[in-house]
Amino acid sequence: MKTKIGVFLSRMQPLHLGHLGIIEKALEENEKVIILIGSKNKEGTIRNPIKYDLRRKILEEALEERFGKNYIERIIVSALPDWSMETDIDSNIEWGNYLYYNIVSLAEQKTITIYFSDSQEIIYKWFDQTIKRRINFRIFEREKMFDAISSTKIREAFLKNNIEYINKSCPKAVVKRYKEIKEIIEKVQNEPKQDFVMEE
Repeated sequence: MKTKIGVFLSRMQPLHLGHLGIIEKALEENEKVIILIGSKNKEGTIRNPIKYDLRRKILEEALEERFGKNYIERIIVSALPDWSMETDIDSNIEWGNYLYYNIVSLAEQKTITIYFSDSQEIIYKWFDQTIKRRINFRIFEREKMFDAISSTKIREAFLKNNIEYINKSCPKAVVKRYKEIKEIIEKVQNEPKQDFVMEE
């Protein structure tokens, strides 16, 4: 009998309560949950200022705080480098294949449920019909969840010293690193790396 496996992909730049809410829903509905921390190879760009190791550490602390140590047996956390630039819609199917086969290698089965917090039109364009038949899609409308919380708004709050918004939107694992994360975001804002596409 197949294991019910949920998958959540996010850059977590930084992690916020909306991410944790979706992970909680995935844990409720599945026996195992794969969390992919995206854009590992884009660290230091405007949209991806925080390094993977710190994002993973923050996630693990927040998961333990919210769900207790027992979650460890049910969750796989892994990095996923980007395939292309986000604006490169011509690479949608290539990206979808790359994403799906990375998931399958972790899940060790082909049937999964993907949890996604953006427009369903975006994610449906990632996969061809063969792969779509193997995926259940759980779409959450960001605008209706957690006051339309987003990592973009949180990064802006760090730049504007809006500690109130950060306290309201982020887990303790982010809040307690306020100074460190603020310095990272400010440094990248002043000296950003350029976005790029994986070379052929």
